Amino acid sequence: MRVPNPNNVSPVGANMTPMIDVVFLLIIFFLVSSHLARQENYLPVDLPIASTFLPASPDRVALTVTVDAESNYRISGDIIAADQLQAILLDHVGRSGANASLRLRTDGSVVYQYIEPILREAALVGIHDVTISVREANQ
Repeated sequence: MRVPNPNNVSPVGANMTPMIDVVFLLIIFFLVSSHLARQENYLPVDLPIASTFLPASPDRVALTVTVDAESNYRISGDIIAADQLQAILLDHVGRSGANASLRLRTDGSVVYQYIEPILREAALVGIHDVTISVREANQ
């Protein structure tokens, strides 16, 4: 049996490899998720023109629903059916709680008939913070 020698103590340390792996995975996750969030803003939609508007708040996390020129509902670039909207909004409220908000991007040629169901479903599930994206009128 070997007797421990108090003068020959090796330093105790943590293995950093798993922590580095986790950091790299987090970096990849945030890069991919930020790319998808930016991609949502670049869907080809001719926003309606407004003479007055409030600037967008960068700290607000809102679910973005886009209505394109063909009156298709899109969330994260994917076309969804009107009957799927309530479930998606309920999931958003479940994740965000009382801070749930909705951002509506719609083509200027879309009639109100296709926008009203989104606003109605948002009110029914408890989303009261709804903004409509517009572009500034050229002076």
